[in-house]
Amino acid sequence: MPIARRLPELALLRIKSLFARFRRLRPLTRIAALLGTLGVALLAALTFIPDHILFRQRLAFSILEMSSAREMIALDQRTHDGLTLRSWYVAPQEGRPVIVYFAGRDGDILRKPAHLVERVEDGFGLVLVGYRGYGGNPGLPREIDMHRDIQGLVARLRSDDLAGSGLIFYGYSMGSAFAANAAAQVDPLALILEAPLSNFLAAVRQQAGYVPGFLVRTRLDNLSRIPQIRAPILLLAGGRDAVTPPSFAHALAAANPTFASVQTFPEANHFSIVSHGGREAIGAFLQAIENRTMAAAAASGASIS
Repeated sequence: MPIARRLPELALLRIKSLFARFRRLRPLTRIAALLGTLGVALLAALTFIPDHILFRQRLAFSILEMSSAREMIALDQRTHDGLTLRSWYVAPQEGRPVIVYFAGRDGDILRKPAHLVERVEDGFGLVLVGYRGYGGNPGLPREIDMHRDIQGLVARLRSDDLAGSGLIFYGYSMGSAFAANAAAQVDPLALILEAPLSNFLAAVRQQAGYVPGFLVRTRLDNLSRIPQIRAPILLLAGGRDAVTPPSFAHALAAANPTFASVQTFPEANHFSIVSHGGREAIGAFLQAIENRTMAAAAASGASIS
């Protein structure tokens, strides 16, 4: 009989052998073995809890809610493991940059970045990044896969001439980690992080008190990425943010003092930074980036001539 057909029989024999061996153990040894097995099972289960909390709320995603004179088109990207993920793209006007927006773990990907739609009306391009498992996209969220998905999308923007005069990465909350990682991989014009994490372990402890590090598998480690970025970084923090407090943003700024600056809005919480002064700060930052880009282009043109 082929070995493949005997596998269920062999597995059953193995289970019976283990059970018989367990029954021969002394009572105290049996109890210790059971407690040990239960402890290992419980520990394994606990490591899934932070990820479950992080990814349980998936983004709503409806382009019907976007009111803009500029056309938004579907941008489909094939992943390394065979998924097709949909993001959404608005082309920039000639000579203008493209803002690449990385959403947080919950909310609506169109209502939340409404202030960026305003920038679209001014001529900026915009990419609303679609994560695996979010907004109708297939797959299950997993940090390493999501980073690879985003690397593929950014490469597509650059290779297919969709990046305009350059890319500006913008990450909100959980999305700050994907934006920062992308910025560390390429050379963007700038990086904006709204309500950023320092890392996911710190965010978990902010909510739950001390949690052993080995129980948190997802890293979302902005602190290790920020020092690698060589572009202007704007960090936006809410003074009343109990999810990602201003201390997170200040820790990131301290890790890259040459390029990073923090603006704190005392009355803002995790969800209201834009409406408590963030919109104006972002507008001024984007204008400064464009002025810098145009000045560099003019200087380059002058040197060539």
